[in-house]
Amino acid sequence: MAMWDCGHVYKRASPQGGMTMAKRPSLFAAATAQSTPEQPPPEVEAKKSVRPLSREGKRVLSVYLPPEAWKQLRLLSLNLETSTQALGEEAINLLFEKHRLNRIA
Repeated sequence: MAMWDCGHVYKRASPQGGMTMAKRPSLFAAATAQSTPEQPPPEVEAKKSVRPLSREGKRVLSVYLPPEAWKQLRLLSLNLETSTQALGEEAINLLFEKHRLNRIA
């Protein structure tokens, strides 16, 4: 009984004697072969320099909050007409003050 052969599939003989589909070349390998090791691709270099001026010289701090706390923080920021960023800075400054440190955030 003959199997139906799909015409668009490239086949090659396998060491076991059967036919297998040909492996396509890796897209990652093609991208790395085009760029030289001394020079990064232009899109990587552009990503390094794109940073808002308000974030220059600053470091990120991530805090994981339960959904209820996050919602309450967002509602507080809306009620006070400020950002969660500003509320976070205020919270850090209050923490510094509590521990008798300079308010520098």
